[in-house]
Amino acid sequence: MHPDLSGLRERFRGAIVTPTDPRYEAARVLFNTRIRTRPAVLCLCSGTEDVVEAVRFARDAGLPVAVRSGGHHACGFSLVDRGLVIDVGGMRSVAFDPAAATVTAGAGCGWRDIDQVTYVDYTATGEDGLAYGYAAPGGDCPTVRNAGYSLGGGYGLLSRTFGLGCDHLVEAEVVDAEGRVLRAAEDEHPDLFWALRGAGGGSFGVVTKLKYRLDAVPKTVVGGVVAWPVDQAEAVLRAYRDLYVGRDEDGLSLYLVLTTDPYPDGEKVVMVYGLYVGPPSDAGPHLAPLRGLGTRLYDTFSPTTYFDLQRSLGDEVPYGLQSKWRGGYFREDGFSDEAIACIVEKFRQAPSGYSMARFDLLGGGAIARVPLEATAFAHRRSLFYISIISLWESYPETEANLAWVDDFKAALAPYLSGEVYQNYADEDLDDWPAAYHGANYPRLQQVKRQYDPDDFFHHRQSIRLP
Repeated sequence: MHPDLSGLRERFRGAIVTPTDPRYEAARVLFNTRIRTRPAVLCLCSGTEDVVEAVRFARDAGLPVAVRSGGHHACGFSLVDRGLVIDVGGMRSVAFDPAAATVTAGAGCGWRDIDQVTYVDYTATGEDGLAYGYAAPGGDCPTVRNAGYSLGGGYGLLSRTFGLGCDHLVEAEVVDAEGRVLRAAEDEHPDLFWALRGAGGGSFGVVTKLKYRLDAVPKTVVGGVVAWPVDQAEAVLRAYRDLYVGRDEDGLSLYLVLTTDPYPDGEKVVMVYGLYVGPPSDAGPHLAPLRGLGTRLYDTFSPTTYFDLQRSLGDEVPYGLQSKWRGGYFREDGFSDEAIACIVEKFRQAPSGYSMARFDLLGGGAIARVPLEATAFAHRRSLFYISIISLWESYPETEANLAWVDDFKAALAPYLSGEVYQNYADEDLDDWPAAYHGANYPRLQQVKRQYDPDDFFHHRQSIRLP
């Protein structure tokens, strides 16, 4: 289908890219290059007005749509074959109000864009005499945009201390299926606002701006990475688990990954990385249970800034590989010694040096203190999550890598609850509404009927009409 774009081009301020445009291949690339979707047109929006024009054009032309910000969707739902992609990645305005401790960010902002303004460029002094800046619990990957991150929940290294990204949303600007611009907040379109906080990706409209409340984050935190050889992985995993089971202390936020260092031809290792938010002199006892284990390859934990830590971690994320992600939340008693042995065994069998098994969604603390019904995010009672991430370079490697991730997930199934984080979408789930949304799904369907009764915003795992 070759829609007539002449009228849209007259009204559209951003770039319109079609398959004959030399920019097309670069414009449609995703983090997961296994996805080969070919849209009919990509609308690279410069502002909300462009989004309105793109929505109205697609509706009138009968084109299916997809919404894209950073292009990180694991299953590629941010593109659509022979349809129109509304790309908000270029909408990167940042408006910071230090007096109110809020920031309003364009949907295309990465967390570094936001943190640069609110944390790096701003300094205040607290009652304790310590310097701080402001931040929301953002992610460390530099190419993940704040909109997709927060609309699906939003775990970051500050989340155990302060809550999820979606918990910090105070309002959102949304273009609905009719091309109307709505303000969603507690006092305006509250049902839509509820749904956007945890289930808002690609189902109800195009979110163009997000306003967050911010937390005071010390200018000095203790953060870094500590690593061990993979033959010590079981002991490290047990110690990591025991740091958090039955404990509500929320100042120490650590993630764990079984990986190859350096990618892709180095040695298999287990790493723990993260930060302690609190007086730097208090960090030592919190880190001691891990630092005292075995023979460390290196240990970089030291005083640093939150921004520098995020930057150092995110720069390690490979972009442009083929991938498949699977995973799930553990049952309450599922992160057992038997599960740990299974994880290490399966990781050792990874056919690619880029692949990893990662614990990067740490629950508890401030996340669990938010009432379950307050937002559409359904996983607040879960403490641990494993991401099984298969990454590889070339097509001849595909079959072996797909088989590895599927076999790994099947082996762990007895230890997992069946819940899955919707931002780490799994294309092979049989009952994705239950896995992603649990008991919230019927209410989400009612919101869908109210705001998108024609199912204009649709992909394979979008909220269905009741």
